[in-house]
Amino acid sequence: MRRSIRRSLMMLTSIATLCSIPTTVRSEYVLSQISPKLSVSGSLRLRGEFWGWFDDKGPYESNYNFFGSVARGMVSWKDDAFDVVFEAQNSSLANLPDESVAPAPKGALGLGAVYFAHNRRQNDTNIFLKQAYITLKKVGVEGPMLKGGRFDFSEGNEVLTKDPALDWLKNARISQRLIGSFPFSHVGRAYDGTHVAFTRGPVNLTLMASHPTQGGFDLAGMKEMNEIDLLYGAINLTKPEFAQFMDTRFFYIYYGDGRGLLKSDNRPAPVRTADKQDISLHTEGAHWIAALPTAIGTIDLLAWGALQQGQWGKLDHSAWAWDVEMGWQPNLPPLKPWVRIGYGRSSGDDNPRDGDHDTFFQILPTARLYSYSTFYNLMNNDDAFIQLILRPFPGLMTRSEFHVIRLGEGKDLWYSGSGATLSDGMLALDIQAVRPSGTAISCR
Repeated sequence: MRRSIRRSLMMLTSIATLCSIPTTVRSEYVLSQISPKLSVSGSLRLRGEFWGWFDDKGPYESNYNFFGSVARGMVSWKDDAFDVVFEAQNSSLANLPDESVAPAPKGALGLGAVYFAHNRRQNDTNIFLKQAYITLKKVGVEGPMLKGGRFDFSEGNEVLTKDPALDWLKNARISQRLIGSFPFSHVGRAYDGTHVAFTRGPVNLTLMASHPTQGGFDLAGMKEMNEIDLLYGAINLTKPEFAQFMDTRFFYIYYGDGRGLLKSDNRPAPVRTADKQDISLHTEGAHWIAALPTAIGTIDLLAWGALQQGQWGKLDHSAWAWDVEMGWQPNLPPLKPWVRIGYGRSSGDDNPRDGDHDTFFQILPTARLYSYSTFYNLMNNDDAFIQLILRPFPGLMTRSEFHVIRLGEGKDLWYSGSGATLSDGMLALDIQAVRPSGTAISCR
């Protein structure tokens, strides 16, 4: 990448992203002949991926295709006082490229190379326990809920509003920015721990303490990453009487990582290699969204922000990120358009030798919700975008986007990835980082 465009990394256009994230086909059958409380459900997702990684002319395989499938089967018992859920998952990969990891600075030539590096086979499959939990809904007083076991968790949408515009914003533009189940990958992740919630009127209090499971790119999704401690707490205020068209949340996240992995940051390689100390980060933040009906159509507003402090190995960590957005749904049937614009920033590190780490860390997100490409996540960048959503009839939505992405700090790196995927620090591909000049940074 030329130095003259060091700060301007890419310009991305996503046209008609209806097919960008495949729809999962799910069916559910209630075994009423046994009990109306017992049900069996299943889902199947099939996806072919076709890669041409920058038309690489070297000896490594940069043009390839592979196939992935995710099948799930769930048995659930839903009672008035409690629910019990067991869900198994089978993830399969076929025709992975075995010669697509080039030496630095190129590295992995697409996600097929990443899947092969994690699983070390061109064709592989595995069955593991995706979810297994019990939910107590009546514990003597009205309002509390207690869940324990292995479960999916997405911060930001623990409470929905039943307003279509607000809930779309929560699911697509708020949730999983920092903690998610990474469902776009062929494995995903879950959380082993406890989820407690208390809801009374418009107020919801949520607390989740857990260890994430392995997954993401490695088919060994059964294993728990007990070296990582995760704590999430939030206060949600959903459509109170004095603000019927609004939703807000204040949250706190603690992330502790004791895997001793090689960290991805802008320090020189020998310095990073010598730093095996733990990561310990605190994140505080909030979001606010509104969907206001007007004579010219619904106008929506969104704001999200977060601050971070703690230790990044031997470095003192201090970082921030924010995002503001606005949308308009004009009364124009039959297409029902929704036009949105937004701008977000996340901090980067402007000095690799000052003993501080200032790059915002995205923790355990589902980054693909916010970057339909694989080229970036929400770390050390500025993201200006415009969206056009069309809904010609129920059940069909198209979403087109135009993004301009720039580095926040030119002396820092260009990051991509969705957080921890493996317990083994020698193999963990958490965050991929590249210098703006094109020099790759080893990430583990």
